[in-house]
Amino acid sequence: MAVRHMARIEYQYCPCCAAALAAGHIDGRTRRYCTNCGFVRYENPLPVVVAVAVKDGRFVLIRRGIPPKKGYWGCPSGFVECGETPEEACLRELEEEAGVRGEIRRLLRVVRLEDTELYGDMLVVTYLVEVVEGDPTPGEEADAAGYFNPGEIPSYLRHVFADVIGELRPGA
Repeated sequence: MAVRHMARIEYQYCPCCAAALAAGHIDGRTRRYCTNCGFVRYENPLPVVVAVAVKDGRFVLIRRGIPPKKGYWGCPSGFVECGETPEEACLRELEEEAGVRGEIRRLLRVVRLEDTELYGDMLVVTYLVEVVEGDPTPGEEADAAGYFNPGEIPSYLRHVFADVIGELRPGA
């Protein structure tokens, strides 16, 4: 009943009454809707959290062991699950993917990101987290984890850390 287009599911039938969905201009956008029961298919971004985790001026990074971005270094991250806050999800993902526990220090940014490889439209919430316990150990979705000094961060990730690196410099 659904056709998959890249990372997006295009519903053909109403999940409430099974009637065929039509397309029309609703709330300023073209959306699929049901002419029978009035259901409107709103497509919302997936909520994702990122932990920019720091201890003693070093950052925790994991090397992804699964898609998307398999083989690339990055911050522990993942989806917010039903029933948890973004902060809870951030700390859970940090522990699951890097084996360390932390405390959130502050919100760094909220941005929209489109992942064309797998997940589609995402709302990415990034937190600065202080590591309070443990040494980086890769979880099930990572094949490596460790601490990185600012100069050791792969060039493709430096933009993620730019504002935080300035805060970590002595005298800053």
